[in-house]
Amino acid sequence: MQTNTETGSGSGTVIRTGACIVGGGPGGLLLGLLLAKRGANVIVLEAHKNFEREFRGEVLQPSTARLLHQIGLLSYILEQPHLLLKEGRLLVDGQVRAGFSFDKIAPEYPYAIWMPQPIFLDALARKAAPYPGFQLWMGANVTELIEENGKVVGVRGLRDGKEPFEVRADVVVGADGRHSMVRKLGKFDVEYEHHDFDMIWFVVDPPEDWSRTLYLAAGIAPLLLLPKYPNQIQVGMIQRVGEWRDWIRRGTEAVRSHVASLSPLFQKFAAEMHDLKPFFPLQGVILLVREWARDGLLLIGDSAHTMSPAGAIGVNVALSTAAVAAQEIYPQLGKGTISKSALSRVQELREQDVRTLHKLQRTAGSTLLGTGSSNPILRWMAPRMMVTAMKVGLFPLMQRRVFFGVPLPPLDPAFSFEEEKRASAA
Repeated sequence: MQTNTETGSGSGTVIRTGACIVGGGPGGLLLGLLLAKRGANVIVLEAHKNFEREFRGEVLQPSTARLLHQIGLLSYILEQPHLLLKEGRLLVDGQVRAGFSFDKIAPEYPYAIWMPQPIFLDALARKAAPYPGFQLWMGANVTELIEENGKVVGVRGLRDGKEPFEVRADVVVGADGRHSMVRKLGKFDVEYEHHDFDMIWFVVDPPEDWSRTLYLAAGIAPLLLLPKYPNQIQVGMIQRVGEWRDWIRRGTEAVRSHVASLSPLFQKFAAEMHDLKPFFPLQGVILLVREWARDGLLLIGDSAHTMSPAGAIGVNVALSTAAVAAQEIYPQLGKGTISKSALSRVQELREQDVRTLHKLQRTAGSTLLGTGSSNPILRWMAPRMMVTAMKVGLFPLMQRRVFFGVPLPPLDPAFSFEEEKRASAA
């Protein structure tokens, strides 16, 4: 089996590989792992020096459980620290008014997996590390695409902010998130971008009788309450665009008072607030790149199709696209620069699903914003419409589409880790 070829030059390290993946998030690492599993040479370039930072996308929905099962990784992932979420509840003015159960939404995989993303990323990286063709460079920032005759043939950048490197590859994959540098360097056109709401995250300690599950809360303001491993509550305040800036202008005391008024759960948190550092604003942006590929270059995940926080599905959609990308890229490796037409197959297979999910996310976002409307009639009606939708079965149907998704094209069994697991057990 061949490995990546590394040499030195006056301009720093030069490496030749099959696939160069920019971004060591869930999509980038899964793609690298699957390609390395088949014997491909692959290098993943991650700008951060480690995985130990705050993430918000930490829910693996039933669609991801199905994908992980299909490729023989589900049991391995479930060996990592996690929580299983089996139901959700709707709170209206602090009272449980309706709910849903994952065994009715997706009986095949009746749970969502709440796993800290550093743990998930580390698990993927450890699984990939033994393969000779796999490399993961942390602290590697890409600053330039290498183009020859209109084709992308590699990238240049800096390791640890000072050591230059150059990677030449049959394909460069941009998996570097919603603020993708690869998308910017590649001059990709955006077909549409919608910024409908913002989500302001913070973390509180739960009361002793708190049930560790998913909550949607409507009342003074729309809230999303999620369990955070190992024993905290991650709170998302859903706000209109620009509302957070108004809060900041009013000052810490005004924010403290408002947060304390939202729920008794937050009073201890608010009392201990000294500044606004505990809050993490996330823009609820939905974005779709018009064409995801050029000769030698492909975008996946949030780089190609940014998801909003609605439904907590961003990681799941990225993983699905990564699995499809692995299947399309692998047969083309070793033949020189992979053509745009070959790489565009990923978009052909994934685009319709992404567009549908974007529409559902925008609908969900509008509904949640309505529960906190300044219009008293709308603020009264919106949560009651949600209660009715849950009780008559409309909500679970939409949730199945969002959380369970559509089946992916059949993946080559050669990508599965099931045989390796059996051999190891033997």
